[in-house]
Amino acid sequence: MVLRVGCVPEHFSAPLMYAVDNGMFLDERIELVDWNGRSWAVSVKQDSKYCSLDDLAFGATFGISRKGSGSQVMAQYASSQYEWKEPQFAVLGDVNGLIEGVQTSQADAFLWERTTMQRHYSRQQVRYLGTVRPPWPAFSLAALSPLISDHKRVVGFLEWVQKAIEDFMGERRIEYVCERLGYGEEDVKGWLEYVRFSAGEVDCGKIDKVLKALEKAGVVKDLAVSDVVLKP
Repeated sequence: MVLRVGCVPEHFSAPLMYAVDNGMFLDERIELVDWNGRSWAVSVKQDSKYCSLDDLAFGATFGISRKGSGSQVMAQYASSQYEWKEPQFAVLGDVNGLIEGVQTSQADAFLWERTTMQRHYSRQQVRYLGTVRPPWPAFSLAALSPLISDHKRVVGFLEWVQKAIEDFMGERRIEYVCERLGYGEEDVKGWLEYVRFSAGEVDCGKIDKVLKALEKAGVVKDLAVSDVVLKP
């Protein structure tokens, strides 16, 4: 049976993409499947009246890619964290739709992954307003409970992921991300200064903190750590 792994085709998934490009998963029957997702800077149009995150406190319309997306969750989280007025939302599609949406005043701002946005800032398509840092990792590995129960298969995959991370973090990591994903060298260097790939076990204390933050933001309700964390 092929193990199909959902993967966002961006720099934060670079170790998995690197593994596939270099044939590391061929004998393990592992297939990557593209997913969408981001992590998180606030952007506005160039001549926006908003000059800081505090200016959003009195009510703003946020562009989102779709209902329930990360862009919406992050706007809800930011509003609860900074005690802003409850935001309004405009569904605008992918990052290009979001950029066009703020340029044409369909939305006041939107949240998207910081490094991904750098090229758009450099082209002056939108203006960087600030960063919102949630208490959770950009991305985590997750699976359905029946697969987690298959202890051998999950542990084997995690071992291959660790090997992929170690290989990716070698000398060619900057060159690989630039060539594979089209980023500038300085942007990649800046990203690598703070990015961390963890192969450790789930920290249930951190998961509890995340759930409380999401409940405060109105994203989830009455969830315990045991409801979302299963271990092989």
